[in-house]
Amino acid sequence: MCAFIRRRRTQKEKTSGFRLSRFVIVALLLIPVPWQPVRAAADGELAAERGVSAFRAGDYQAALQSFLDALQAGLDTPGLRYNLGATYYRLGRYAEAEREFQALAPDPKWAPLAHYNLGLTAQRAGRPQQAMEYFGEAHRATTDPNLRALAATALERLGGAPPSPETSAVISLAGGYDTNATLSPDAATVGVSHQGDLFVEALAVATHRFAGDSARGWVAHGGLVLRRYGDLSQFDVTGSRAGLSYETESSRLQTSVGAYFDTAYIGGDRLEQVASVDAQARRRLDAGGELRGRYQFGHIAGGGGFEYLDGWQQRLSADAGFALASALLRVGYQLELNHRRDLEQEGEFFSASPTRHSLFATVALRNVGGWQADARGEYRVSRYGDPNRLNVNGGTLEVTRKDDRFGFALRANRRLTPPWRVFIDYSYYRNESNLDTYDYSRHQLMAGIEAALEK
Repeated sequence: MCAFIRRRRTQKEKTSGFRLSRFVIVALLLIPVPWQPVRAAADGELAAERGVSAFRAGDYQAALQSFLDALQAGLDTPGLRYNLGATYYRLGRYAEAEREFQALAPDPKWAPLAHYNLGLTAQRAGRPQQAMEYFGEAHRATTDPNLRALAATALERLGGAPPSPETSAVISLAGGYDTNATLSPDAATVGVSHQGDLFVEALAVATHRFAGDSARGWVAHGGLVLRRYGDLSQFDVTGSRAGLSYETESSRLQTSVGAYFDTAYIGGDRLEQVASVDAQARRRLDAGGELRGRYQFGHIAGGGGFEYLDGWQQRLSADAGFALASALLRVGYQLELNHRRDLEQEGEFFSASPTRHSLFATVALRNVGGWQADARGEYRVSRYGDPNRLNVNGGTLEVTRKDDRFGFALRANRRLTPPWRVFIDYSYYRNESNLDTYDYSRHQLMAGIEAALEK
């Protein structure tokens, strides 16, 4: 339960205020109702003080009686109503707690705190979907960073996500070891080095809502990633992204439609440029579950020496999330279609246009010894449309390429002093192909520090 209110006096003023310890401070004037005698108001204040003392001592039944006595004596203030709601909550009388917090919700000064506590009450009453809606309202309305952080944490624990802030950014610096440096994250399409090396990586990502509000508005996106290897400088990576999206959010549905432009450089040379559209939808379900869907279409222009990547790519994915105790489980499927120029040289032909089917599962644990942990497992089948044509012993051999890839990834992070976090990532992927030249395995370990900023 969010902080209890305690009344305090100063010698310079006779009016009284209420302090929400640790989270918010709200100044209130206890103005007596005109038709009540002064003595009744004084009796109400004394009863309220007794209620605060009993609450802090853990005697919630005595606290409730004192607060009811104060109300009977004519002390009817938002602070007293809040204290009544907090006491009913502690006693497990959630319907009455909800009634008191609902009475505070129309007051702009009290609305964020009332919605947060309504979320706690709904959660205890077994209504997780409604709890997420209340926590989302608290997160959107409050100007207090501590209450916003509490609401975001509550949403994460229920498998939800806090409403997007107006401006957010993540910066990170990390180092690690890669057992198989690649020309692209999609190593099966572009190729691998079969060489390992140490690397350092820097990342910066930012979004800014420049029009509208959290319910619907336009958002600008930007990002930059740099990876530098110790010896294999020909595999150094530079990637950038710029984009614009229109996003909507209601209590149960989030949508986003955007256009993006991505550029990737390898060893200083351009690998590819991608102009894409991306449409996403997310539907919250009861009991903390959710459904997500996504469609992406990208037009790809390969750089010098990579013209065979020219063409388009489509991805269609869907997944379902389930809240299980302190974990969030997600399972999903992705279909990927490619139509590329492919590579033809010296009488040989190599397809770069696979159709792919992927199955994946993730689990997120929000508190493992003070760490947040995420794990992902994936199995992917790739079938290439046109057979590869190879020159073998003076003849021609045609083989249709078939790949199976499996792997998993682990990530853990721990909060330091806000906004800083430390993190560690590990991943392993293995690709098995009917053409031996495309077989590979890859381990990658990375650790670093990051800052998450929002406004």
